[in-house]
Amino acid sequence: MTKCEVCGKEVLMPFKCPYCGGYFCAEHRLPEKHNCPGLYAAASPYEKEWKERRRMIRLEEERRILAKRRVARREALHLTAGALIVILAGLSLINFNLRLRWYILLSFILGFLASFLIHELAHRYSARSHGLSAGFRLDPMGSILTIITSIPYIPFKIIAPGAVVISGIAPIPVMGSIALAGPLSNIILSAVFYIGSHIFLKAIWIGWLHYVLRILASLNAFIAFFNLLPFGALDGRKIIAWSPARWATAFAVSIILLIIGYMA
Repeated sequence: MTKCEVCGKEVLMPFKCPYCGGYFCAEHRLPEKHNCPGLYAAASPYEKEWKERRRMIRLEEERRILAKRRVARREALHLTAGALIVILAGLSLINFNLRLRWYILLSFILGFLASFLIHELAHRYSARSHGLSAGFRLDPMGSILTIITSIPYIPFKIIAPGAVVISGIAPIPVMGSIALAGPLSNIILSAVFYIGSHIFLKAIWIGWLHYVLRILASLNAFIAFFNLLPFGALDGRKIIAWSPARWATAFAVSIILLIIGYMA
């Protein structure tokens, strides 16, 4: 007599499972009735193929998720490094005056960060809205030039620690509109900061905001002006290839904002 491996019932002629080799009674002889570990082998060829396909799809999805996480981490590191370089360039506009009150210095740093991040994220989200893959990458040469020109009293600043790299092919109008998104965001920020600086011009308790906002307005005007130059890999070249009229308008506005900052 042999005992069934599931219920323990003694049977004279047990059934031997061809997949796991266990002995079972008539009630538990089928693989699915005794949770046979070799049940996969008992599946039909179609079912095996279907399960294998599902497994491969799941593995591919996991690989895709891991790849996206790696790209996101790398972009975050590049953005952090770029932001620190831009803060350095911004501090040069106030001659690295670290003796300012902490809240004034913090306002400057947050303003520098916002000016940089909004510009790059405007490019990024504009590209992604057109179905393109985009991410920020540091440019070694641009970073070095930004750091060098951050030395106080150097009159011309280069603020180009990196750029949003776009993967994929897009027509000239799409690339032009993506390129315009960054400088346009700085033009808007510059105008808002100038308006804010005039609002707080005669404020008694928070008059220091006039000084902070005026510097930030000038910084954003310069970032827009510099990126709109129609040379090399700058945004201006892509915009002018798409629409010379739009480029001329944006470039003229950036110059006007620069002049306002100089005269303020």
